Order: sequence, then C-alpha cells, then structure tokens
Amino acid sequence: MASKADNILKVLLCLLFWACPVSLPAVTPPIPAHPSQYVVDLAGVMDAGARARLNGMLRDLEAKTTAQVVVLTLHSLEGEPIESFSHQTAVKWGIGKKGKDNGVLLTVAVKDRKYRIEVGYGLESVLPDSLVGSIGRRYLVPHFKKGDFAGGINAAVAEISKKITGGPGDEVAPKSPGETAASKEGEGEDDRIVLILVILAIVLVPIILIWLISRWIKKRGKKDGGGYYWFGGSGGSGWSSGGGDSGFSGGGGDFGGGGASGDW
Repeated sequence: MASKADNILKVLLCLLFWACPVSLPAVTPPIPAHPSQYVVDLAGVMDAGARARLNGMLRDLEAKTTAQVVVLTLHSLEGEPIESFSHQTAVKWGIGKKGKDNGVLLTVAVKDRKYRIEVGYGLESVLPDSLVGSIGRRYLVPHFKKGDFAGGINAAVAEISKKITGGPGDEVAPKSPGETAASKEGEGEDDRIVLILVILAIVLVPIILIWLISRWIKKRGKKDGGGYYWFGGSGGSGWSSGGGDSGFSGGGGDFGGGGASGDW
C-alpha cells in the first residue's frame, strides 16, 4: 500500500502537471498526437498478427468493462524519465473514461531497456503499485530478456485484464519479517516527509492558482486550437479516432502517477 508520503507526492505532481502547459517530449520515433489503435508499436517488436490479436483483446475488454488499456512501444526516450513521459502521454491521449479514470498505459522503451505501467485514478485500488510492479517483474522482464517482446506484453496485458474484469490473477507475495520491520522503521521518516510536503503544498497551491487564473484571463475570448495542451482534471481532449469498431477512442481519463516502472 502506498505511504502517505507517496500519496502526497502524487498530488503535488498532479498540481505541477495541471499548472504547466507542456507538450510531449521528443522521443524516437515521435509518437502520434492521437493513437488510432490500442497498440502503438513504434518500435516494431510485434508482427501484424500479434498486434491485431492484442487490439482485439483490448477492444473486447473496453466493451465489457469500459476500461481502456493501451500499449506503446518506442525505440528510445532520448533521456526523458519514463515516469514523466508515460504520465504525460496517458493524460494527453485521454486513456480511460472521463469520470471513471479507468485507463492503463504500458510503455516499453526498447533501446533504453525500460518499461512503465501507468494506472489511472479509477483503477488504483484494483491495480495498486505493488501489484503492477509484480506483474512487470513476473511477465515482462523474463520475456524481454529473451527478446520476446510480444510474448511479454501479451502476458502482462492478459494479467492486467484479469484483474480489471475481476478474474483470478497474480497476487503480490507477502512481505518477509525483515521487510516488515524495515517498513516500521521507515514510518517515522515518512511522517517527516509528509510534514515537509504539506508545507510545500501550502506554499505552492496559492501560487499555482494565481498563475492559472491569470493565464485564463489572458486566454479568454481566444479561439480554441492553439498550441497548448493543458494537463487538467478533464484528462484527454475528448477526440475520437477514425479507426471504426476496432480503433481506439480516447475517453478523457485522468492519471495521478499510480503505477510501476522497471528495466531488464
């Protein structure tokens, strides 16, 4: 379970993303502004048949649960931290339904040997950080080490889908006595971190609100479609792809930094 400090860090990150109009960072190859499918295999690690099967699985998952799971592979993040890149991409693409925030983005950077499972607000209780971390280590890492990216992605997505639909899935291994003791020893430090973060939040929030209001006043009356994308509470932009029944259509889901990263 996430600590108080982790939760406050997520809130602060969300405030910063909300306050700053940013565009997606440069990566290799550049990602599309809006994906037309659930699988965006820019690294080319899946053949056409594997992509089609996975797209079908994720389309059926959304039809059954309204949850949206998207897979993105790329060659390199070009030095960008995968955590910030994944969060910005998930919000920009509007993965998950607005109000339900039930989206998941699996990002794989092949050359960097890094992956991230980003989880929307509405699924954090179903897919807590500890669980998605276990899914990554159990399914992604062993396959990726063998160069079997399609197999690892399919196995991880299948496990995530099981948890979303309420079926039997992976379980997090219980903590050892040593880990439990270490956790208790860290509680005092967590409390100090919480106090510091609360103080920072008290200072930052008024500044951010004033900045947002001033920006809104300046922009009021201008036409939509400018060069900015606001990472706000609405999540995505409400766009719809032209992929038909098999395509992906962003629903405006929001993300708070939940998930897990790893490498292989």
